[in-house]
Amino acid sequence: MKYLSSSLDCLRCELKLRNIGFHHNQLDEFYRSKWQSEKTCVWFLLYRWLWFLIFLTIFLLCICNQFADGKYFIFFTNWGIVVCVITQLLAVILATQWHFNFLDVRSTTSEVSQTLRTPKIVGLYWMLHNVTMVVASVISFIYWLFLHGKMDKPIRYPELTFITHCLNLVFMLVDYFIVAFPVRLMHTIYAMLFTISFFGFSGIYYLCGGTDDYGHHYVYPFLDWTTPVKCVRAFFGIFFLHCMCSVLLFGLYQVKRFLHKIYKGDVRRNDDGLI
Repeated sequence: MKYLSSSLDCLRCELKLRNIGFHHNQLDEFYRSKWQSEKTCVWFLLYRWLWFLIFLTIFLLCICNQFADGKYFIFFTNWGIVVCVITQLLAVILATQWHFNFLDVRSTTSEVSQTLRTPKIVGLYWMLHNVTMVVASVISFIYWLFLHGKMDKPIRYPELTFITHCLNLVFMLVDYFIVAFPVRLMHTIYAMLFTISFFGFSGIYYLCGGTDDYGHHYVYPFLDWTTPVKCVRAFFGIFFLHCMCSVLLFGLYQVKRFLHKIYKGDVRRNDDGLI
């Protein structure tokens, strides 16, 4: 009961309206790894550059092979890849700035303060990181459960399809466990707005007579706007999936925090001998 009560208190705290914002009183956590003990870590800097180059390479490969007169950008998966690249770009900028102390960033962010303003680039990075995690999870679930093998068109580049519908989530999950900044359940609203934007785009694209690269009048079979009821059902289904993925990711964040306490030796046994 003690742990259930503690979990409910944590959930109630997370669902407060103020957590929609981007204030955090330890800004250095956005520049560093959760697992580094020194102020700077060259391995983390190399990791940040490697991850950025991986996502940039994936994006460039997709553009070179799947551009299709610009129709690459009508698919939700590719929206997710673009946001992943932007997120990793912001991450590498922040890590590089911290490592070389550009603009004296260490002295201005290392102190714990309730009044320290979050820089815009940090707030944007925090928001986009949450968006990429939730969207990558939703994309993988939707594709492997509802679309793989059921699309009425051939898979021309199976390797890229696997990378963009599976490995991108794997890479983001690795990043999820390495970064130090907190996860806010209320930030899932931004991932939902991202998906709502795509639904709106798909409807406008249909009304404008747009087609996919095979001439279909829809972007995805479940977003066929000739039957709006199907699209509404898809919207609520994906909304539920968003909520489920956000809760699962928040649970993984709590696991990471617990593992970090073990790593730091901060876990203590209570009177009953339980952790």
